[in-house]
Amino acid sequence: MRLTILLPLAALALLPACKEAAAPGVAATAGLSPVAANAAALKHPRRVLPLEGGVNFRDLGGYMTTDGRMTRWEVLYRAGSPAGLTAKDQAELARRGIRTVCDLRASDERKAEPNAYVAANADVTYWTRDYAADAGDLMKVLGEPDASAEKSRAAMIGFYRTLPEEHAPAFRQMFAFLAAGKVPLAFNCSAGKDRTGTAAALVLTLLGVPRETVVADYALSDDLVDYMAKLSAGPKDGPYAALARLPREVVAPLLASDPAYIEAALDAIAAKHGSVEQFIERELVVTPAMKRAIIENLTAPV
Repeated sequence: MRLTILLPLAALALLPACKEAAAPGVAATAGLSPVAANAAALKHPRRVLPLEGGVNFRDLGGYMTTDGRMTRWEVLYRAGSPAGLTAKDQAELARRGIRTVCDLRASDERKAEPNAYVAANADVTYWTRDYAADAGDLMKVLGEPDASAEKSRAAMIGFYRTLPEEHAPAFRQMFAFLAAGKVPLAFNCSAGKDRTGTAAALVLTLLGVPRETVVADYALSDDLVDYMAKLSAGPKDGPYAALARLPREVVAPLLASDPAYIEAALDAIAAKHGSVEQFIERELVVTPAMKRAIIENLTAPV
C-alpha cells in the first residue's frame, strides 16, 4: 500500500496555530544550560506561526547550541502539508521573506495537495524530487490478524531506521541551499513529523543543538496536532477510511511523534557512519566550509 495513506495525515489536522505574543528575551534564560534554556524555548510564542491553514508550521529559531550560539528566528521553518494555506497565510509567509521551499513529499502527494504558497509566488525557489513512496512493511503490520500497538510502534521504529538513508538526496539538497544562504527556507512533508522531523533533527545536530533538544523539538508535533481526532472525523469513504476502521490503539503509533522514533533514526546513522556529523559530511556532502557557512547563516552569538 502506498505511503500516501500514511504520510498526508497533516491534511486532516488543519489546526489553528497559536498566536504570537511578546516573548521573554535572552536574559530570561541567562545562566541556564543549553538544555534547560531550550526546554523553555520550545514553548516560545514565536515557535508556531500564526497561520489559519498551516499544518505544524514552526520556526526553528531560539535554540541554544553547546558552543554559546542561538538559532536565528525567521530563517528556517519546518511544516506539514501546505495545501491549506489561505491568502492571509501566504501574505504572512511572504512578509517573512521565505524564498526557498524544499518539499519532501512524494510525487503523488504533491499532485494531490499542491503547495499554495509556491503557486502564488513565482519568485520562490521550489525544490522537489520525483519518487514513489511505499509503506508496504508498515501497512502489512496493520493488516495482520494479531496487529497491536506494540507491533505498530516497532514497525515505526524500523521505518525510522531507514528513513535518513532513503531521503538523503533531499536532505543533501536542503543543506546545499542552507550553505549557499538561500534563506529564509521552509521544508515540509505531509504530516510535518516524519521526513520533516528527521530533516530538522539533522540540521539542529549540525548546528550544535543538544540532542535532548533535537528530540524534544521532534516530539513537539504531538502537542500541536491531534491527528487521531481528525482521522476519526474524516469521511467514511475518504482516503483514510481504511485507517479509521482499525482499532485506535493499533493506528495511534503511526500518528505519534514518539521520541523513540527519532532516537532510532539518529542511532542507526551513528551505528553505520560513526556519528550523525559524519553522515552529514560523507552522505550529505557537507564540507567543513559548508558547515561553517550553515552555522553562520542559521545562528548568532548569544
